[in-house]
Amino acid sequence: MTKLARVATQKKMLALLITLGFGGAFLALLPLFSGPYYIHIFILVFLNATLASGYRLLYVTGLGSFCHITLFGMGAYAAALLATRLGVPFGFCFLAAGLVPAIAAALLAWPAVRAKGPYFFIISFGFWVVMDAVFRRWGSLTGGIRGVPNIPPIMGIKSVEFYYYISLVFAAVVILILYRIAKSRFGKELEAIGDSDDLAESIGINVVRYRILAFAIGALFAGFAGSIYASHIRYISPFSFGLWPTVYILIWCVVGGERRAWGPVVGAVALTLISELLRMSGSVQAILYSIVLLVVIMTMPHGLVGLVDTLRTKLKRYRTNNRDKKLEIGPT
Repeated sequence: MTKLARVATQKKMLALLITLGFGGAFLALLPLFSGPYYIHIFILVFLNATLASGYRLLYVTGLGSFCHITLFGMGAYAAALLATRLGVPFGFCFLAAGLVPAIAAALLAWPAVRAKGPYFFIISFGFWVVMDAVFRRWGSLTGGIRGVPNIPPIMGIKSVEFYYYISLVFAAVVILILYRIAKSRFGKELEAIGDSDDLAESIGINVVRYRILAFAIGALFAGFAGSIYASHIRYISPFSFGLWPTVYILIWCVVGGERRAWGPVVGAVALTLISELLRMSGSVQAILYSIVLLVVIMTMPHGLVGLVDTLRTKLKRYRTNNRDKKLEIGPT
């Protein structure tokens, strides 16, 4: 690495650290000057960001899942039922909430990831239909359409500020882990599978195993998020894990840009804030998401993060051209 390249890298790291520092300070102090409603919105933002980031792991391999919200719901139900029926402490509920959907995802993916084209998406849709029926119809276990009420809060603390900081720390840890995975060899191999699974298999990458792992890891974090959601809301029902929420997760990834690790996070944060702060109804929110999705697909094929990269490249090219012109003209 040349000296100029080293200096440029150090400047980028310094800018990133300053940005993260100010952002972290803002988020840490936000509950001090916000009401309970806005704190609740940011809790949803943090949980949605983890869902979108976990979904990206499978999405970059070239497969789309329609059941990520179901895995989130399985985690919520697992934690809620263990806490309300058996009185299990939250720590064990949290672990079970991650393991149950992770195991279910691995068992589903083991035969399903061998399907080519859109067939995995169709299989995952079938899984969503089955689990939605379980949530609604198996009343003796899930409570049916009445749901599970009176879910005990974490350590008996009902404060919304407490759940804000729990969700913030959880989201930061999960996104950092997934970011490190994206930058690792495993993450690069997942992207290689998405570019061409046949080519990736020809150089020794076990496509089936890697896709199963990606799906299971995403499900693990979705289940963890589900347990926090259930403890915060203290009531869950099948209506929380229906058709539109699973579509929204896919839209967050596309709008943010799935080729970069931060893309789904940006998409989830932006769209959740817009829809929640404007207090949109379900139908209006669906219309907004549809319009945003169409605009992004037509004008920003790589999402919001891709647009930033494109603008940065054009700015760098513009500066280079100006510098070259000044060198050609010479001193005046």
